Amino acid sequence: MNEDPFEARVSRLSDYLIRAFKYDKPSILFALYLSEFFRADIENALIKHLKEQGLETVGVDAGKNKDLPSFFSLKNSRNVVFLAYGLEKGFPEVLNYLNFKREDLIEHKVKAVFWVTEKELSRISLEAPDFFAFRNRVVEFMELPLAEDRRPALIQFAMETEYKSLDAIRDSIDLKEKLLSELSGDDEISGYLLGSLGILYDQIGSYRKAIEYYEKALAIAQEIGDKRGEGNRLGNLGNAYSDLGQVKKAIEYYEKALAISQEIGDRRGEGADLGNLGNAYSDLGQVKKAIEYHEKALLIAQEIGDKRGEGNHLNNLGVAFENTKNYKEALACYLRAKDIRTEIKNPNLKTTESNIKKLEEKLGEKEFKKLETEVAPKAEEIVKSLLNKN
Repeated sequence: MNEDPFEARVSRLSDYLIRAFKYDKPSILFALYLSEFFRADIENALIKHLKEQGLETVGVDAGKNKDLPSFFSLKNSRNVVFLAYGLEKGFPEVLNYLNFKREDLIEHKVKAVFWVTEKELSRISLEAPDFFAFRNRVVEFMELPLAEDRRPALIQFAMETEYKSLDAIRDSIDLKEKLLSELSGDDEISGYLLGSLGILYDQIGSYRKAIEYYEKALAIAQEIGDKRGEGNRLGNLGNAYSDLGQVKKAIEYYEKALAISQEIGDRRGEGADLGNLGNAYSDLGQVKKAIEYHEKALLIAQEIGDKRGEGNHLNNLGVAFENTKNYKEALACYLRAKDIRTEIKNPNLKTTESNIKKLEEKLGEKEFKKLETEVAPKAEEIVKSLLNKN
């Protein structure tokens, strides 16, 4: 599950800026992200939020405008928010300007969001520490594959999240540990960082360590009454136990997470809990029950317009149907997943393409082509008929 709903993080980021506007104060924010595709979604949502409050946004490429403080000073006005990106292209000069002219940002009451990768944020904290100390917040938008997109190997998972190596993940862990030590007094942010660290430890196979962090994050969520966060941590604990092979224990956590999502009306979370139960029952060999959960998750994704989730659940339904030798239904799901993942440029497209290729190898070229000719023109209709049975 995602650590924090997309909408909540965008709202949090915009709230900091809106408050700075209302009280005529500066605001220096870092938005930490992994995927450029996801960043575009965040930025569009943020711009919409700010526009509704009478704020104008100005984008600035740090690779072309390395002296960002001067750029901000020239273009600044009370209702302007700067969105700075491409910092790495301007290194090291951009760091020098920010560090030595940091007081200008305060003097001119600049409101700015710096889009940064973890590598960029790490360099800023090390090479421009005085500027980094001026930050108001670090808000993370770490797009991670949902648990239903199970990775066959760490390398594939690392590529999908734009990490290039185990060293990069360990660097990310070091950075979050450092941020955690600095923000230890802030329960909400500490809880979020603990959850993020749990995900990272899970990625490198340190499942027991991941569970340790998830449990700490869960305790904080329960203590401060954050029901959504509680559901997220429960789901993450389910993921970790699933990775350990303790599937029945994972199901216990997924069911608790599902109950919370339903209680607070979190449809996206419900769907994510969504697919986790479907995967778990598949792991137990209870494929019919897995199909039932995947179909419920797919219906929710379609209902709320979650294209990413729709592609995930279709892909996993395809796997489940293939395992029960329902090849017609499996191919229909794979083809619809392929169309959706192509449409939204989802990096998990290659997983679906690989599944289709493996199905072809299983059936043989001649039999597969015959099936494809029958299924391709009516794949969407086949999927609809499956869901209408519910």
